Amino acid sequence: MYHLNDLKLVIRIADLNSISAASRELNLTPAAASAALKRLEQRLNCQIFIRSTRNMQLTEEGKLFIESSKDAIQILEIASNTLNNNNDQVSGDIGLSVPSDLGRNTVSHWLEEFLSATPAVTMTLHLSDHNSDLIEQNLQIALRYGHLADSPLKRRYLASSPRYVVASPDYIKQHGQPNSPAELQQHRLLNWNLDKNKQHIWKFQKDNQALDLNIEPAKTTNDGALLREWAIAGHGIAYKNWIDIAKDVEQGRLIILLKDYRGEDLPLQLVYLQTEYPRKKLRIVIDFLQQKFNQFSQQYPCP
Repeated sequence: MYHLNDLKLVIRIADLNSISAASRELNLTPAAASAALKRLEQRLNCQIFIRSTRNMQLTEEGKLFIESSKDAIQILEIASNTLNNNNDQVSGDIGLSVPSDLGRNTVSHWLEEFLSATPAVTMTLHLSDHNSDLIEQNLQIALRYGHLADSPLKRRYLASSPRYVVASPDYIKQHGQPNSPAELQQHRLLNWNLDKNKQHIWKFQKDNQALDLNIEPAKTTNDGALLREWAIAGHGIAYKNWIDIAKDVEQGRLIILLKDYRGEDLPLQLVYLQTEYPRKKLRIVIDFLQQKFNQFSQQYPCP
């Protein structure tokens, strides 16, 4: 395998008929240029130049190699320019996976704004509270709650989203409100759970003391959007991420309970397939979502 910079160097040595001139042009020391030339000749197992104190003359093998190298570099530059032009295009489809409630009630509205500004881009929105396999489902970006395990995916922190115990004003009017986590067991509890075999646990903290409450829910769902709808409709008390309920709390549809107890803090993160050079349209979507969540956090600070 030949280094592209070595090929460019020998071509400039041949054009300028001088190692020192070529090294200056390519910002190399003469010693580094000589070492690169020697390395290349060793790989080729032949001599490219006949050297004298005043002259650099191509051998027959060197002439053949230089001509072939020029053709190869031209092909590589055309391919590189084509790829750069393609990466700079803001068009085509982007597959985005978002948790159910977050996608339906927040992100989907933002995407309308994004698509209006970039009409050449289309969006495939995958709503699921399960972690999607980006490669298998042909997705480029996913938003995920929680502390994520190590993986080959790149990630970007978007926002903090602690969980709060909430209920509708109608529910509180009819059933009252609990004053401690223990009193939750006297109420109808609405639970979100992706795995029916897992225990139903709500996590709290007060005065730096952790409290895990095993609950007996009246209703359980694996869909965060449905859980929120149940709570707003007055079916019981839910334990929800702040981002999902911030607007409901501000507009009075839900009321935060147990304010002296802090719920589990789940960061919201964006993940995408690992690459050092994400395409421009991908970078634009990532930056757009980061900006929108920054604005959201400023508009709806956690209580």
